[in-house]
Amino acid sequence: MSSFKIAAQKTSLRTCLLFSGLFTACQVADAQRGFVDFEKTTLDEGMQGGYGVEIADVDGDGLQDIIAVATNPAQFAWYKNPGWEKYVISSVAQGNIDAAPKDIDGDGDLDLVLASEFSLGNSTAGGLIHWLENPGDPQQNQEWAMHYIDEIPTSHRIKWGDVNDDGEQELINLPIIGHGASAPDYAVDLPMKAYLIPPDLDVDRWPGIVLDESLQLAHGLQLADWEGDGQDDILTASFDGVHLFQLARDGAPVSKTRIASGKQDAPRPQIGSSEVDLGQLADASRFVATIEPWHGNEVVVYTEGEGSLWDRTVIETEFSNGHGLLAADLDNDGNDEIIAGGRSEPYTMAIYRYLGTEDGWQRIDLDDGNIAVSGIAIDDLNGDGFMDIVAIGAGTRNVVYYQNSGR
Repeated sequence: MSSFKIAAQKTSLRTCLLFSGLFTACQVADAQRGFVDFEKTTLDEGMQGGYGVEIADVDGDGLQDIIAVATNPAQFAWYKNPGWEKYVISSVAQGNIDAAPKDIDGDGDLDLVLASEFSLGNSTAGGLIHWLENPGDPQQNQEWAMHYIDEIPTSHRIKWGDVNDDGEQELINLPIIGHGASAPDYAVDLPMKAYLIPPDLDVDRWPGIVLDESLQLAHGLQLADWEGDGQDDILTASFDGVHLFQLARDGAPVSKTRIASGKQDAPRPQIGSSEVDLGQLADASRFVATIEPWHGNEVVVYTEGEGSLWDRTVIETEFSNGHGLLAADLDNDGNDEIIAGGRSEPYTMAIYRYLGTEDGWQRIDLDDGNIAVSGIAIDDLNGDGFMDIVAIGAGTRNVVYYQNSGR
């Protein structure tokens, strides 16, 4: 497998009725060998085609809510914390693929950017980007007004971050493939674009700038403060591996650094990197975690070495259609864990815990195969100081909340 040993500690789950049609599964704590345990609650079993999930305070009550998108058939909805009642955001948008929350109009409530009209099989049309205006009473008004931003075919990942160090967040839009690209090679460069919120929100199209046009099939996007200077930098996962993009660095408007080449021992499209996130250990060292190749079977950890590319260690080879990955400190010990999932059978949802240089990464199964993971979000949903996990399953049609017990 690798020099990093994986202790595949399989956990057992039992399912019991909780309340109001919600279900919970309580993980056996001693199977986790001292790690925190999680209580599993299924919030929705009707999210067919579920793709993305986000966490934000939609109704302004100080509690973090859950936002979910489904592509086909389309859904765009939020779940109110703590009862998790479901409310529609839009029934008009179709082909929904990603959402990014932010107060865009400055009125104090949370608006949402939505990427829609997505089709991997049509790289010459669609890719609509709108911002949806919070009506102020999102429990009552379940059809938010949509405002046009832009359109780039196959717009796939959208995120907010202060990438130019001006104190304001910009919207980053990463299409998955270039205009006219087609299977299996997808051999067309794609545009990664950044948008400023315009002073006049009634403009026909938001002002934007193309940051890069060199990637092919870019599936992963993450914003992170790479240098600890307060400025957000951009990490991408594509056919060409993992790249770091930084604005106004090294004498260039946009500096591009290749961190890793990804998996490159097969023909397209089974190459490169698919998901990406930046993690940190208690000794202040960093790592980059990925799923490889595109929609692949491996969870990979990259650490800084002596060469220009970071050292590659495979810690998992048994995923099927890996499709969600994040890094976060779940037990507050200073080491980030890796949380990852796969969306094809046998469904996998697991945590990878760093045990040190001698023992490597321990796998802890978070779910018993009941979620076809398409997307993951992590935040402290109940305010207890421990990070909770939310996942959305495409083939399993579910949205699941894993509450961190802290013990």
